[in-house]
Amino acid sequence: MLWIPRQIGALVPALAATLLVLGPGIRSAPTGVAHDGLSGSVDVQVQQLAAENPIGSIPVLIQRAAGAGSLDAVLRHGATVREQIEFHNLVAADLPASELDALAAEPGIERISYDAPVQSLSTTYPVGASNLKSVYPQAVRAAELWSARTPIQGTGVTVAVLDSGVKGNGDFMGANGTGTSPGSNRLIAKIISIPGQASADDDNGHGTWVAGIIGGRGWGSNSSDLGNYIGTAPNANLIGVKVSDSTGQSHVSNVISGLQWVVNNKDTYNIRVVNLSLVSSTAESYTTSELDAAVEMAWLHGLVVVVSAGNSGPNTELYAPANDPYVITVGAVDDNGSPAPSAATLLAFSSYGTTQDGFAKPELVAPGRHIVSTLYSNSAPLAQQFPTRLVDNNAYIRLSGTSASAPIVSGVVADLLQANPNLTPDQVKWLLQHTAAPISGVGTGAGYPQAAAAVAFRGTVGSANVGVVPNNKIAAAGCATLPGCNSSTNWSTVSWNTVSWNTVSWNTVSWNTVSWNSTWEVSSTD
Repeated sequence: MLWIPRQIGALVPALAATLLVLGPGIRSAPTGVAHDGLSGSVDVQVQQLAAENPIGSIPVLIQRAAGAGSLDAVLRHGATVREQIEFHNLVAADLPASELDALAAEPGIERISYDAPVQSLSTTYPVGASNLKSVYPQAVRAAELWSARTPIQGTGVTVAVLDSGVKGNGDFMGANGTGTSPGSNRLIAKIISIPGQASADDDNGHGTWVAGIIGGRGWGSNSSDLGNYIGTAPNANLIGVKVSDSTGQSHVSNVISGLQWVVNNKDTYNIRVVNLSLVSSTAESYTTSELDAAVEMAWLHGLVVVVSAGNSGPNTELYAPANDPYVITVGAVDDNGSPAPSAATLLAFSSYGTTQDGFAKPELVAPGRHIVSTLYSNSAPLAQQFPTRLVDNNAYIRLSGTSASAPIVSGVVADLLQANPNLTPDQVKWLLQHTAAPISGVGTGAGYPQAAAAVAFRGTVGSANVGVVPNNKIAAAGCATLPGCNSSTNWSTVSWNTVSWNTVSWNTVSWNTVSWNSTWEVSSTD
């Protein structure tokens, strides 16, 4: 029996009539620097927020002169407009801090003030670390961003989860405008890439579990302590792309088809991150692998692709897509119940090593043991297979594997892209690697991502993957459609249809939430 409607109904509190403004109230007269009397002035708090996070974005209210029509000036400075308000000709937008002064100098901009969050004075359910039972949001320093002056929770960023589908429940509800109680559904789309499937819903349980690690809000709990299990980006939007059946089995062609849909629809849904908690069963060079070609297409078109390393131990990074040099490959560590990176140890099952083509993998590691996340029903095949792993009155399930580690990092990427939406995939990868904390016992030099450190980074952001040659299929398509095939090639102009996919094999893809045949997953300590 599904508990979703009951939970959603139980969680929506009666809204109080009085609202509390969390930031300083709007002043009677703006302060800041005026520009020739014709342009705007910037409130002090907005200036302070810009100084604290110069590479991030700030939620602002832009007051324009009476009669101002076009939003060209606002959009020209990289603002993402959330709403136009007739009162005082206001525009609610997220504005890059670096563009603050330039926008204020535009003719017709009278004032830029902070669009402060508000909350009901009635019972609320904030996203915070106070009730967390999971360590991983704190271990990767995502939790400290949730309650920052400008909360960073992956807001506005969409993550595509290519898996067994994602089934909606209370954990995937969004903020109702206050950030403190359930509102709209953040599971904004569900699609199928498997011919003959009747529904895009999760009929296994794995995809919903993965999605909860990324964007769960802890509102699906049956307990009185809400917020026990929160994903690393609890306000990110989610898209479930069903590429496997109820047994968790898929084919390379299904995954490629799902990736094509994501590439074609990334702008429509603002998809910035793709999570792949899967591994091919065939060892092959990234230069010839069809699946590696597909993940590179996504990467080169501006999508950050995060994949799990696999669960086969040392010297096993030979399988797509974990062996692709472009993507972010994530291995698993045991956090040992502590958020301190010094306490983490590499898990024996986590794949690592050098690929056929000489690339060290993984680039990052994240917790991957005893990870509790969303379960859509205790009748799900995953729940039936592991009945002893159900927790919190069957609302969640506890599993291990690099399938958990990858979505932890996907959520961190969503947080980083909320703070700095202009980062490219290569810059995201570079920044996460260069702000990661070292972990003992990881032979490849992979580190623990530190979300808060990445967001706060103030140096020059470099670029990963410099000099890396694309998969043969992608390189051929680039050479066929563009003058020259070299480092200056603009790969984002290579369309999906210019790549020949007619030799795609139907090798199976295995989901690595768990090592189905290994004893470590069913040990008495699990």
